[in-house]
Amino acid sequence: MRGYGAWLCAAALAACGADAQDTAAGETGRLSVEDGWLALELGAEAPLAVRPAGILIPYGDEPLAPDAAAFLAQIADGRTASLSYPGEARDRYERAIALVSFDDGTTLQQAMISAGWARVYSWPGETVGIAELLVLEGEAREAGRGLWADPAYRVRTPDPNLLALDLDSVQIVEGRIISTAQVEGRTYLNFGFDYRSDFTVSIEARDRRAFEAAGIDLLALEGAEVRVRGWVYAMNGPAITIDHPERLEVLSPP
Repeated sequence: MRGYGAWLCAAALAACGADAQDTAAGETGRLSVEDGWLALELGAEAPLAVRPAGILIPYGDEPLAPDAAAFLAQIADGRTASLSYPGEARDRYERAIALVSFDDGTTLQQAMISAGWARVYSWPGETVGIAELLVLEGEAREAGRGLWADPAYRVRTPDPNLLALDLDSVQIVEGRIISTAQVEGRTYLNFGFDYRSDFTVSIEARDRRAFEAAGIDLLALEGAEVRVRGWVYAMNGPAITIDHPERLEVLSPP
């Protein structure tokens, strides 16, 4: 089955670098969940807001956000957990960017992804465990669990007319790379014959080293079927910019 092979490929790519990273031990305390927001109670200190690293949980008026929040509360509220930091310990809002581990050895990230109530979404420096989470996400998606039962979260095709409806949102797009190019240091993966209107993935020159370290030759991906995730914006046609290899899954080689 293609899906199984795809996840093995994704795991292998991520394992080239991300899972070799170490994490720094962090705080331990009691978790609380309110309106979908996670915090760690630290006794007399003010609660520490937590953004679980490597995953994206719906919030606000996004589809199924209340259901995702309810599941988060079900698995986390009142439980003791320990934080560990794969990269930067705090974001600009002073939230802890952490792996959240329970006493039984499982993580909140694994639980949310496996149940389908979050999507894998890493940033540079917080890629520890992403290979495993991609496998769990694939299983949840194939089973139609959680978010994957709603068309709002379906994997998109690179059709530019349809993707135009998804501008200014995070999406997962799957398709075949028609051509690759490098222009003034920036690498482009083109999913159509007209770069002025078709879907394109771009990688800045400074970020190419991360892909090279993971064994990915971007310019050699012409003809490959891939899955990419990121923020969809307008650059001629719809586009996504990626800056680390965990955002790109090679489903079949060129």
